[in-house]
Amino acid sequence: MPPSPEALYNATITEEDITHAENIDSRKLRLLTYSKPHDKCDGIELHLGNQANGFPFVCLGQTWKYVEFLYLCGEWSWAGDDAKTIQEDIISAKSGYAARRFKKQKYARKIRTDFKTFRHQWMLWCVWQKCLGNNDYRDHLLSLPDDRIIVEVVKNDPVWAAWPDENGIYHGANGMGKILTICRRCLMAGTAPAIDTDLLNRSNIYILGNKVQFY
Repeated sequence: MPPSPEALYNATITEEDITHAENIDSRKLRLLTYSKPHDKCDGIELHLGNQANGFPFVCLGQTWKYVEFLYLCGEWSWAGDDAKTIQEDIISAKSGYAARRFKKQKYARKIRTDFKTFRHQWMLWCVWQKCLGNNDYRDHLLSLPDDRIIVEVVKNDPVWAAWPDENGIYHGANGMGKILTICRRCLMAGTAPAIDTDLLNRSNIYILGNKVQFY
């Protein structure tokens, strides 16, 4: 049997597509949608949000309770004690939501001016580290059906999510849905995402005082 339209879509998404705007028609395609860190779609449990608890992982010599913590640290990732202090405050938050809602607002004026130039590849790298570092999360991704397209649904976030119009067409880049799809596909194939490590190395990212080397 030929692959379903959803499986074909999932198989052809590339790392370059993460930033591309989409118009995903839910009348023609079957979707797995989530809005909350822990959500459910058509009876399928989804623990896909970056703020989902219960999936700690070790990366760069540090245990990260939420991938949200690691990603947010990239926004203040220059060399220096001031950046390290901000990052330590970020990971001291009670939850991923608290870090984004309160800590990010606290330091918003100090976010790296060039962060948007590498944020997509940084997010892909962060989520992949979670996949490598937590067996339960890896198994959860692998358990999702092949004939569904993962869509994060958030209003007014056309970068990482998408939002439906009155006709059920989801508009937005759906960056997180694509990153999760790519990571899941790589786990199934035993490969790794084609992360732009050159871009990340050129971005000189420091986490908790140490420069990250990407390979």
